Amino acid sequence: MVLYTAVPLEVIFQDQAKEEEKNLLQLPFARGTIEVELVSKTRGKIVRLHSFNINDYLHPDLQPGKEIKLKWNV
Repeated sequence: MVLYTAVPLEVIFQDQAKEEEKNLLQLPFARGTIEVELVSKTRGKIVRLHSFNINDYLHPDLQPGKEIKLKWNV
């Protein structure tokens, strides 16, 4: 990608820098991974879904913004 602009790159990519500051986890599931932002120790908010199955993107429980309960196995 070539970007011709007078705007500094820090301004253009500031959202990307903010996203890197968040506590994100990649959780595996049967058909791919779910990227989750930690809200608390037991709750997470889905940020992104990576799946091999197209139907997973239509599933309401896997939509970005949906809060899920986390269970840690120690």
